[in-house]
Amino acid sequence: MASSICSYMKNVKPNYKTRKQKKTKDLLTKSSNPSTTYGYFSLLPKEMRFQVFSTIPLADLGNLALTSRPLRDCVLEFIESKQGLEKILPSIAVSEESASHIEEVVLFDDAMKYTEHFGDLVGEKVGFEDTESSPLRMLKDTHSLLCSQFGSEFAYSCYGSFLRAFIAGWENDEKLRAYNAIKGASCLDERIEKVLNSSPGTYPWFEKYIRVFCREIFLNKALDDQDRGFWLSTILKPWPLVFQARLLYILYGPFYRDTGLINWVVMSTCPTFYGVDDIEIRDLAEALTLLHKECEKTWNDDDIISVIEELSVITNDWCLENTAKLLVMCGEEITYAVLGSKAVNGRVHELAYLGYYVTQLAGRYDMGRSKSKKLESFMGLIKKILTAMPGYKNKVSFTMSLFNVWEENIITLTEAIQEDTEREGSPEEQEQALIETVHNLSKVAAFLLKESIAK
Repeated sequence: MASSICSYMKNVKPNYKTRKQKKTKDLLTKSSNPSTTYGYFSLLPKEMRFQVFSTIPLADLGNLALTSRPLRDCVLEFIESKQGLEKILPSIAVSEESASHIEEVVLFDDAMKYTEHFGDLVGEKVGFEDTESSPLRMLKDTHSLLCSQFGSEFAYSCYGSFLRAFIAGWENDEKLRAYNAIKGASCLDERIEKVLNSSPGTYPWFEKYIRVFCREIFLNKALDDQDRGFWLSTILKPWPLVFQARLLYILYGPFYRDTGLINWVVMSTCPTFYGVDDIEIRDLAEALTLLHKECEKTWNDDDIISVIEELSVITNDWCLENTAKLLVMCGEEITYAVLGSKAVNGRVHELAYLGYYVTQLAGRYDMGRSKSKKLESFMGLIKKILTAMPGYKNKVSFTMSLFNVWEENIITLTEAIQEDTEREGSPEEQEQALIETVHNLSKVAAFLLKESIAK
């Protein structure tokens, strides 16, 4: 009975423990009130909040930022702070002595994914405003931190992953502002200008910097061909055509595999009867094809022709075999544009030699691939070129020059084989080249004869 009566009686003087519990309860109730800014985080000073954020995984930090606008702003403030950037980005420290190649690959792959998730997080939380807005400031800060924390090529690759996720869904004009912001945080423009105003190879490490920077951040991380075409056009277009060709060679031309430096000499040499290996020129051909197909508004046929003309005279004149190989690998449309331009401008002698080497390469590709029809396609190009040539005399002159080039090469190959046979046996490459030359000659002659009969 006494206990039930006591429950209705007020405790006039609560003890210390009761007062402390009541105070804590009131404080928690107040801090959890929706009207407060950060909920329970209001109990912590900003420095301690940042310490908590630095231990939270990126995905959870993103979810936390979605709960309210004040928390989103707080998370963004943490990310933009030096402390936040240092904590949220992965720390890569690989010991060359202890870490195996597989461990390095796994570690670098994890860092690439981490930076991409970081880009997703920041991109979702930030709206694009003017050029001085938070997104562009974040691009600059992240670039500076990554490039100072990591090794060069890996740093740019990580930053490229971050950028791709960060600007996903942006319009081209917004991407252009992002590109200018990133350039402003780097030495790119300064080094491009210094390289282009000097002879090729004068600043080899600057050339490598330009190649790695542009490819790892923008070009290799592009979402698709259209996106890659936009970045490539953005990099090249501010410069005159002569410099565009040099810059394109720096970005996609041959390079030394051991040092990564640009190889300015290889295209002026002809190590085989068919020019340099395909791998040396494939990237350059794909870049030209990309500009032709995906950048029609900013790159017309005349631009492509001019760039190829400038490319073929970089340092020393390219071997015609290498120029022909570039055209064949670029495809039929670019090949016709270049050869047709020479035909219209009366450059018959050069056209005949290029036509010969293009035919040789097309025939060789057909022999190596049963379903390939490059030689047949080139026959169609010859027909279109003859149609485009002004005047009957020019058409006859081109046809005669083409056969004269064939005759010249057949005689040269035969004499070389005879000389080598007298010494130490006939080389297989020259014999094969002679066989293919005669074989392709018969096909071209048959095609032209058929066309003349049809008329």
